[in-house]
Amino acid sequence: MSDDNVKKRETYAMIERDNAMTEGKIEYLQMLQEPIGRMSTMSAIIKGFAATIVVGILGMARNEADILFLVLSLLVVIVLAFIDAHYLQYERRFRFLFNQVRLGKRALDFSMEITNDPKEIADAKAGTWACILALHNRLFYGVLTGTIAIALVRNAGG
Repeated sequence: MSDDNVKKRETYAMIERDNAMTEGKIEYLQMLQEPIGRMSTMSAIIKGFAATIVVGILGMARNEADILFLVLSLLVVIVLAFIDAHYLQYERRFRFLFNQVRLGKRALDFSMEITNDPKEIADAKAGTWACILALHNRLFYGVLTGTIAIALVRNAGG
């Protein structure tokens, strides 16, 4: 066999290996998109549920005796905000894994194991307080909490 044939075979083998790795990487990234999408969907469902509860209770709370309903709705909104932040934590951790694979910093092992390393969690902005205090959560739950607070003051004041 000539040197040219050997070089051609090595080149073709290298190209096939690169194509297989690219296909594997695409499959892995698609696989990682699924939980990211699910976490995002759950977050939207929780926000819709929180808004529905607040609107429903505000519609029922029209006198001083209904202050208990308003306080309970405030507690429900706070609990839902924490649950929403929990889903955001997982979404951000999966996004971190996605970016690690995308940038070639992680092996194509098709693992769905997300990081527990505190430094990586901080890099992904996936800490508990980082997610609770995320801008979109502060805005959404702040408006709901403010609305309940206004209704509390209005109903308590007579």
